[in-house]
Amino acid sequence: MILSHVSNKTHSAIRRFVLGSFLSAAVLAGGGAAYAADGAGDKPAPHQDKDARRENRPMDPARLIKRLDKNGDGKLTVAELPEKAQKRLGQADTNKDGILSVEELKAHAEQRTKARAAKQKAHFARKDKNGDGALTKDEVGEKRWERVKAADANRDNKVSADELRAAHAARKTPAAR
Repeated sequence: MILSHVSNKTHSAIRRFVLGSFLSAAVLAGGGAAYAADGAGDKPAPHQDKDARRENRPMDPARLIKRLDKNGDGKLTVAELPEKAQKRLGQADTNKDGILSVEELKAHAEQRTKARAAKQKAHFARKDKNGDGALTKDEVGEKRWERVKAADANRDNKVSADELRAAHAARKTPAAR
């Protein structure tokens, strides 16, 4: 299936429908790695940042810590985080010592990923009124169906959660653009 012929609104709707709060997850799960410096300490080229986000690579906490460590002491404190990230990533400081460790950031990312997946699964289940594991035009309505049907890979007029995930993943890869 070719998704490049589907409008941006359709892509956006599928992303919201399937992956909910993808943007905040990308900042947490992939944003740090996408903007982090490469092994030599240089910033990657801008196109590399976009590719990392598209591929939804997991966050590399060590690189995130290195990039955001303003005073260069090798430790990332909550106060060193950008203002918008302080509340979100500050929750990762489970031992309340004011320092975000690699382990704390990994655990926080895993917890958010699991919570997001559970929320998406519940949302899909609510829309799947007959419980057959697929969404149809009757279940989601004509307007939403026009956006979601692009993910119907086997053209059976039903869209499964797997098809939605595959459509979203295909959209994120550089080859799909």
